[in-house]
Amino acid sequence: FSCSARSTQTFYKSKHVKSLALSQGKAYLGCGDLSIQELDVSVESKIEIRAPTRSWRISKQSISSIVLYKDWMYCGGSQVEGSAIKDWKRRCKPTMTMPMPKGTNVEAMAVVEDFIYLTCNKSPSVIQIWLREKQQKVGRLSAGSKITSIFTANDIIFCGTETGLIKAWIPL
Repeated sequence: FSCSARSTQTFYKSKHVKSLALSQGKAYLGCGDLSIQELDVSVESKIEIRAPTRSWRISKQSISSIVLYKDWMYCGGSQVEGSAIKDWKRRCKPTMTMPMPKGTNVEAMAVVEDFIYLTCNKSPSVIQIWLREKQQKVGRLSAGSKITSIFTANDIIFCGTETGLIKAWIPL
């Protein structure tokens, strides 16, 4: 793989990557089979952090959002799970598991300090605010139309909507 030659290379062709997060030169991929892959393109290293889950009960679920915050990785789908990246690599059970109501899937997610911000398929125009340590819902923000992405920077929450608007909030 050579960046200077502007060549392309395909990774994980059969994995159906649903989400992506980047940190320190590595890409973390959430896949349709509930696996998590780590890709370090600079050294052409591929590591499976979490093996695929094969179960008829969860066959339609995937990891729709991966967020890296400090040394932790959070993944969202039918629930939100979080652990230190080193624990994911050791295949330990997630340190934090936050179940969503039945039939609800996380579509987009962001993590800042004490809070997890997420939007779900059941209420696509609302950002839910959860306390990270207690896994307790503490508030909500309404975007007015379906949210397609969430991003945080400098303690500001941004969301993109399907109507083309970008909205921002400064939490108090």
